[in-house]
Amino acid sequence: MGKKMLPVSLGLAAAVLSGCMGEAAEPVVEVVQPEAPAFHFASGTLELGDFDPATLGDDLFDPCTEISAEEYAAAGMTGVEALKDGSAAENGAKGCMTSPSLPGTFLTVIANPANEQVLSAEEGRRVSSDYDSVAPGLFVHWVESDAGKSCFAQVDTVRGGLAMWVSINSRRQTNDDPCALAVDSLDVLYQSVN
Repeated sequence: MGKKMLPVSLGLAAAVLSGCMGEAAEPVVEVVQPEAPAFHFASGTLELGDFDPATLGDDLFDPCTEISAEEYAAAGMTGVEALKDGSAAENGAKGCMTSPSLPGTFLTVIANPANEQVLSAEEGRRVSSDYDSVAPGLFVHWVESDAGKSCFAQVDTVRGGLAMWVSINSRRQTNDDPCALAVDSLDVLYQSVN
């Protein structure tokens, strides 16, 4: 009885295996979600994205404490100092001055509690997405009365807008575009931490 079972068992196993071999195995596809665009600072990741100014509260990003001196230096910014008390914007923006890289030109890194939608609705302010940038979602904005002398390049993040504000002294005769300078500064920071 044991001898008859062996050939039957081998035949059954061969039939089962040949049935498996005839069907092609379905490839396993692993779906990897793309990483959200972000600034990857030593203090943590600052994701680009939408935020609600009405609910942001105390979670506004602080560029003076959450970006290290080394990270600023890697982006070509030196002498970074928090704005003096009393010089903060009335909307609660936080900012840090940097040492000028061009004579008569000032660069301030700003955390802005106003997003693109709020800024677009502000009377006397112009908003544009006409500048090319490596930072996704970058837009520029300026007050009409300061056109050609002052401009902000901003990306909205989940913790408020991160902006570079370039201001050119009105006595300085130049053809420099403050918006282009601001975009370049934000792009360099974005690239240096990614």
